Amino acid sequence: MPETAKILIVDDTKANLVALRVLLKQVEADIISAASGAEALEAAQQDTDHLALILLDVQMPEMDGFEVARLLQKNEKTRSIPIIFITANQDDAHIEEAYLAGAVDYIQKPIRKTALISKVRVFLDLWSLRFGLEQEVEQRRAAEHRVEHLATHDPLTNLPNRRGLYEELNELIYRSRRYRYSSAVIYVDLDGFKNVNDHFGHEAGDRLLTRVSANFKNIVRQTDTVARIGGDEFIVLITDINSDNSLITKIESLLYEASRPIKFKGHNISVGASIGIALYPDHGENAETLLHHADQAMYQAKNHGKNTFRFFTEDINERAHRQRELQDNLRKALPADEFSVFYQPIVDAGSGQVVSAEALLRWHSEKLGQVFPDEFIPAAESAGLIPELGCWVLERAVATGADWYRRFGIGLRIAVNASTIQFRNNMLYDSIRRQIDTLQWDPDLLEVEITEGLLLDDSPEVNTYINEISNCGVRLSVDDFGTGFSALSYLKNYPVSTVKIDRSFVMDLPGDKENEVLVQAIIAMAHGLRLEVIAEGVETIEQWDYLRNLGCDFAQGYYFGKPMPQEEFEEYLAAQLEKPKRAQS
Repeated sequence: MPETAKILIVDDTKANLVALRVLLKQVEADIISAASGAEALEAAQQDTDHLALILLDVQMPEMDGFEVARLLQKNEKTRSIPIIFITANQDDAHIEEAYLAGAVDYIQKPIRKTALISKVRVFLDLWSLRFGLEQEVEQRRAAEHRVEHLATHDPLTNLPNRRGLYEELNELIYRSRRYRYSSAVIYVDLDGFKNVNDHFGHEAGDRLLTRVSANFKNIVRQTDTVARIGGDEFIVLITDINSDNSLITKIESLLYEASRPIKFKGHNISVGASIGIALYPDHGENAETLLHHADQAMYQAKNHGKNTFRFFTEDINERAHRQRELQDNLRKALPADEFSVFYQPIVDAGSGQVVSAEALLRWHSEKLGQVFPDEFIPAAESAGLIPELGCWVLERAVATGADWYRRFGIGLRIAVNASTIQFRNNMLYDSIRRQIDTLQWDPDLLEVEITEGLLLDDSPEVNTYINEISNCGVRLSVDDFGTGFSALSYLKNYPVSTVKIDRSFVMDLPGDKENEVLVQAIIAMAHGLRLEVIAEGVETIEQWDYLRNLGCDFAQGYYFGKPMPQEEFEEYLAAQLEKPKRAQS
C-alpha cells in the first residue's frame, strides 16, 4: 500500500482552517491542522517522515508565523520540512523576513485556488521523490544487513558460522589480553550424528541441531559465544574464567545438553559429544592456534571413548605433529614402493596343515624407518588413503596366491582386511572382480575380513557391495569378533562364512573362567549358524589343545608362525608341504 503524504495547515482562525481543507480536497494528502504556533510545533514533530509541507499563517497571537518557522528551523527533526507562508501583507520587508525565517515560498491572501494547488503539488512531488529515495536507501541498508548476517551466521541455527566465529574469537582475545583474564575455546563434536541422518533423515538431524544449539545458548552467558562451524561441530567461547571448577561444570553441562534426547515421529533420538578445550593464553594467543589445539584435544576425547572431554596438552600437540608427519610420508609411500605385504599362516584344527594366510600391510619408510600398523593405519584412515591402500594389498596378495598355486600346486586361501570405508564405493569390488577375471582366480580362495561395526551399518551402498562381493563367490569373515557391538544374531542378515575370535579372549586360555565361557559360547553359537571359527592369537600348545577340544575349526598365531615377508613365508610353506599330513601336537 503506497504511503500518503501529510500537509499541516496552521491558522488561529477556525474558518480559515476549514477553507483551506476545502481548497486542498483535490490533492492526495492527509490534512492535519493546528490553531496556534504551539500546536503547530507539537504537530510537526509527530510524523516528520510523512509531513510534506506546512502552510503557515503569519499573523497569529502569542507566537506569530515567523517565530514558529524559526523554531522549526532550529529543531533537527523539523528543519527540512518545507514552509509556505500565507500572508495578506505585500510589503517587501515583510516578505524578506518570511524567507529569512525559513520559508520556501509564500501565498498571498486572498488565496487563489490554482496558485495554492499548483505550489502544493510541487512540494508533494518533491516529498514523494525524497520519501521514495529514503525508503530505497533504508531497504538497501536492510538488505546489506541481511547479507552480512547470512555471511556470518548459520542459516539453520542462526548461530555465528566460521567467519562469524573468527570475529568473535578475535574480540575475545583482545578483551582477554586487555583485561588480563583467561578464556576458553571449547570444540564440541557430536558423536553419532551421521547415524541420525542415515536412519531418520535430514529433517530429524536439523531438528536435533536446532535443539542442541538452543540448549548450548541457555548454558552460556550473554558475554559468551556459541557458534556452529560444520555439520555437527560447535565452538563455545567462554570469557573471563573464574576457576577451573566453574569451567568444568560448564563443560559437563554441554555434555549433558548434547545428549538430551528429542522426540521425532515417535522415536527418541540422541547423540553424544566429544569436547576439546584450549585456554587463552596458556594454549595459544591467536585464533588459529587456539582452534587448532582445541580440535586436537577433541580428537583425543574421541579416541578415549567419546562422550567425554580433554584439555589440550603438549603431549597431544606432539602426537598431532606425528600424525601429520605420518600422513605426509604415507602419501609418498605407495609411489615410492615403501609398502610390502607380510603373510601369517592359518592352520586347520583337524589336520594341522596350513590352509590359508592373512595378508598384512607393512611399511618401511625411507624417512621414518619401520612404522608399525597400529600407528600408520589410523593415520592412513584420517588421511583418506585406506581405499587405495586396501586395494593395493588385495591385488598384491591375490597375485601372490595365484603364483603360489602355480609353483606349489596348493590352493591357499588368502584373507585380506577391509575397512568400512571401502564399502562406501566400488573400488574394492572392482579390484576383486578384476583380479578374479585377470588371474582366473578361484573366488572361494579369497576371504575379505570385515569388522563387527559393518554389520550394524544398514546403509544401501554397504549392503549393495557386501552382497555383490559375496555373489562373486568371495568369502566374508568377521574379524576380532566379540570386541564390537554386534551379536551373533546379526550374522544371519549377511553372507558371512567365518568369525575370528579376538586374541584378547584367547591370551589367558585355559584358566580364565570368563574367557572360557565366552569362547565356548562363540564357537557353539557360530556352529549353530553353520559358520566356521578361527581363533586369533594362539601362542602356546595349551591354548591350541584347548581350542581344538572345543571344536574350533582354525587357528592363527605365533605358535604356528609370525607374520612373514613373502620370501620367508614361501620357505615356511615349502617346509610345511614336505611334512607328513598329520595333526601337530
